[in-house]
Amino acid sequence: MEYSPLSKELTSKLSKTLKKNGGIYFTPPSIIVENIKLLEPYMNNISNVLEPSCGSCEYINALINNYKHLKITGIELNSTIYESIKDMVSTNVKLYNSDYLKYTSNETYDLIIGNPPYFVMKKEDVAKSYYKYFEGRPNIFILFIIKSITLVKENGLISFILPKNFLNCLYYDKTRSYINAHFQILNIVECVNSKYIETQQATILLIIKKTSYNVINNEDYVLERSNYTLFASKTNCAKLKTLLLNSTSLEALGFKVGIGSVVWNQCKDLLTNDASKTRLIYSSSIENNKLCLQSSNNIEKKNYITKKGIIGPMIVVNRGYGVGNYKFNYCLINENYEYLLENHLITIEFKEAHLEELLNLYKKIITSLEHSNTLAFVAIYFGNNAINSTELSKILPIYYN
Repeated sequence: MEYSPLSKELTSKLSKTLKKNGGIYFTPPSIIVENIKLLEPYMNNISNVLEPSCGSCEYINALINNYKHLKITGIELNSTIYESIKDMVSTNVKLYNSDYLKYTSNETYDLIIGNPPYFVMKKEDVAKSYYKYFEGRPNIFILFIIKSITLVKENGLISFILPKNFLNCLYYDKTRSYINAHFQILNIVECVNSKYIETQQATILLIIKKTSYNVINNEDYVLERSNYTLFASKTNCAKLKTLLLNSTSLEALGFKVGIGSVVWNQCKDLLTNDASKTRLIYSSSIENNKLCLQSSNNIEKKNYITKKGIIGPMIVVNRGYGVGNYKFNYCLINENYEYLLENHLITIEFKEAHLEELLNLYKKIITSLEHSNTLAFVAIYFGNNAINSTELSKILPIYYN
């Protein structure tokens, strides 16, 4: 399906910097069609709708064309976009040039629907009332979810296109926990075949219903792991639960998980090609789960560093960069020389053991990392994203006996 002429025009008119900084990406029509089809069973009970980031009105036009009775409020922050839609002729549509996070209304809505912007905010720029719902620096889409929770009616629906990492990013655990406690999850769909203009952001479609039921059953879409609440599509949730059976975690086994200490581009003056110095191990030094001398087109990345290193065995895992395809790479380092690790490697260590016992323990962990179930879990859970130290320590299943 084609984007509307207006979406194409605005994509060309708005600068890439503005679109990136404002998280402005127009919604693929195929996702909108799928979204409205999934909402069809509930539309008889929906009369007033809010679209909090309406953009070029792709969602609003689709809803009005399918359901003439709807009264729709659309909000758009960007003034250039708003000027292009403000004269949209429909007695049932009201459009406002406003910041949704500052929007106030005396009414609540049967359906809040849309494709919120995606960009990371500074925590100090976020109202403190939101802090209890996230850790670290929030992505603005999380604030859109939280705001919508306050504006949706009892038994009303929220239907958002969101970055896929909302499902399991640990920073958003509190938001997921709140949703799990107060909303029935109606659907989670991965948008695998829909292409955005100018971004390859992996997305999901989340549809939830606010409910006052004493018992909410979201087990088809929710799994609990190490006191974290994680979401997944129905198919993937079942697979992940199966893969977690008869497993433990590195944390439960007493392994310490950390991050490499060297940010190489902040200590270029210490880097050298002198092999008598401390070996610096990069994420690119791990190839096919073996340690090698990294080779880079960047001549500033050198394999040694004039800094005191460490000696002793440990396991390292490539944590990735959060962009491109993530490759689950790891290896056991057991070399008789000093070394340091760059910060894109995660470390796995066990402190209380003699060398022979230690190597035995590490080999058991390597065996688990090689397990087909581990690779299947990584493919579903992490996809093309990075892995962090907490996820490695508490979430990744370890098959250990």
